[in-house]
Amino acid sequence: MENTLDTLFNPRSIAIVGATDKKEKVGYAIFKNIIEGGYKGKVYPVNRRIDSLEGYRVYHSITEIPDEIDLAIISIPIQYVPQLFDQLGEKGVKAAVVISAGGRETGEDGKKIEEEILRKARMYGIRFLGPNCLGFANTIIDLNANFGLDKPLKGKTAFISQSGALFTAIMDWANQEQIGFSYAVSIGNMADIDFGDLIDYLGGKDEVETILIYMESLPEASKFASSARRVIRNKPVIVAKAGRSETGQKAAVSHTGAIAGKDFLYSALFKRTGVVRSENVLQLFDLTEAFSKQPVPSGNRFVVVTNAGGPGVMAADQFDRWGIKPATLSRSTMEKLSSFLPPVWSHNNPVDIIGDASPERYRKTLEVLFDAREVDGIICILTPQYMTRPYETAQVFHQVSTGKDKPFYAVLMGGEKLKEARYFLETHGVPVFDTPEEAVDTAFLTYQYTYRKALVEEDSLKVERGKNYQAVKEIIDRKLEDGEYLLTEYDTKRILSLYGIPVNSTRNATTEDEAVRFAREIGYPVVLKINSPDILHKSDAGCVITGISDESSLRQAYNRIISNARKYKKDARIYGVIVEEQVEGDFELVIGSSYDKIFRQYMMFGMGGTMVEFFKDVSFDFPPLSGVYAHQMVESTKIYRLLKNGFRDKQPVEIDKLVDILIDVSRLVVDFPQVRELDINPLLVRGSQIYAVDGRIRLESVDQKNTILV
Repeated sequence: MENTLDTLFNPRSIAIVGATDKKEKVGYAIFKNIIEGGYKGKVYPVNRRIDSLEGYRVYHSITEIPDEIDLAIISIPIQYVPQLFDQLGEKGVKAAVVISAGGRETGEDGKKIEEEILRKARMYGIRFLGPNCLGFANTIIDLNANFGLDKPLKGKTAFISQSGALFTAIMDWANQEQIGFSYAVSIGNMADIDFGDLIDYLGGKDEVETILIYMESLPEASKFASSARRVIRNKPVIVAKAGRSETGQKAAVSHTGAIAGKDFLYSALFKRTGVVRSENVLQLFDLTEAFSKQPVPSGNRFVVVTNAGGPGVMAADQFDRWGIKPATLSRSTMEKLSSFLPPVWSHNNPVDIIGDASPERYRKTLEVLFDAREVDGIICILTPQYMTRPYETAQVFHQVSTGKDKPFYAVLMGGEKLKEARYFLETHGVPVFDTPEEAVDTAFLTYQYTYRKALVEEDSLKVERGKNYQAVKEIIDRKLEDGEYLLTEYDTKRILSLYGIPVNSTRNATTEDEAVRFAREIGYPVVLKINSPDILHKSDAGCVITGISDESSLRQAYNRIISNARKYKKDARIYGVIVEEQVEGDFELVIGSSYDKIFRQYMMFGMGGTMVEFFKDVSFDFPPLSGVYAHQMVESTKIYRLLKNGFRDKQPVEIDKLVDILIDVSRLVVDFPQVRELDINPLLVRGSQIYAVDGRIRLESVDQKNTILV
């Protein structure tokens, strides 16, 4: 694959099929961009209608070209592209860019054409970008093979965009901000080459230090996951994912013809693979600037320097939004700052060096903070006041921050008075932000790469089969043979218990006397529930009775449950009445697993009980779970602080036990892809005591890989 993509991005010869003398057409723009961009290879325009173009001979078909062709760039109506691929195959072309729109984004007919293009491509061993894309740029060889307006500047950032409009917008903005790219790729509908292919390829290039992605959909989540996990160990991958809302997801479908997945699963995927997610396009711009101009912070201890109190407070508030605190300055650092700052300086972080701060005061302050071991990065705010000297101060920012291993982010809050200073910084490798909030967001998200990279490096995807695998397999096989796909609480608990997940004592009684005997063995008080695959909402049917403390009450409850079950559903299959140990807990939690056609099996953890869907205090991840990510699932919820520390009369919970349960559930769903849905709700916890007191499993007759990670 790599050799073919090298042929695509580093061609010695290019045929432009659809090159034209009509200046308003895409084929003309691509031709002009290539020949005027400085590309040194051979260029062959192809068009049946004309014989020459801008001094170049025009061939009437690609098979007329006497020389070998590495790359074909195609800008003709899409219905003719499958036939053209036969000619590419005959000519021995191994790479193509299909600019042509009209594929699956237009509906079923376009989808069929796209599928035919892919079939022909695989037949002839051709890799291609698109369709419905703008092309690409490789600044290393001065190849501007797209119909955007401007040639990108040279740099070490790679950009991949699923949106053509955003592709051109970022190229234009980057030129203004003096940000360069090594590669810029418009990926289009991804009929063949997709995000995973490009992350793998670009991640292996020395001329790429950062990969930026604008994403609307992800057809190959597994390939993306494996590629991203490999690449982020050496360089950051940043994604701006559109389609958070239901409306946004529908727009993504109509725009690209792809199925947009659930947004919370995208966030979980990015976290698990070490990818940093940009909240919006502005933030993507900011991160582009930060990663291309500054070192990555090694920690999240940031200091804010300002010549105005208000902006410093704004920065501190934004740190709080991310759940982190500004760096605590050491006594030594405070003493050094106090030796030259005015007595009224803030004596805290943010470091307010007062409105009359001169360039020299900024210099001394920054020198102290760059040397401070407790500081991982600096945000420096400049506001225009009467005594401010913006340009000279900007020069100080550049001089002091150059060559440091800590990132430096400048915030210039103002307009015309700061214009010259802003331009100086932008052209000298210092990222500039308009607001403190922008700078804090950027600082934290760049640190997030460091943090997530460490998690991926610690993560283990080794899967060990459960020790009671065979016993569970027998249960599941029997249920599937009987056509019973929704398991009762009793059968669910049997399976959970076999995989090490603690359940409260649970027996199935088929007679009243048997129920009495089980209650004596378990010990009062007990709970009675109907055991029926046809009555899943047992409480609604009046088939759950709690607090049963003696034999007489138990006999009455047993008969009442059977009667209520018959009234609720006359033909219900009744396997008996469940007799359970009644347990109490300080917290109700939920652990779940479900299947998505894009992301396959995923897991959920969080606050449980009857209000789980209302509070939505849950986190998501994918099996298999190692200890590091099982901990992350627990720590990512709001209830975590209560679980860890306790609250009033509620005891702290043994977090490690919750982690072990999550790992066991993960092992179960990896071992058995037939488990399409699993729900443990509530999982009652009190200190070291944890019980799955209710649960259900839904099965499907499948036998296939059910996780995107292995």
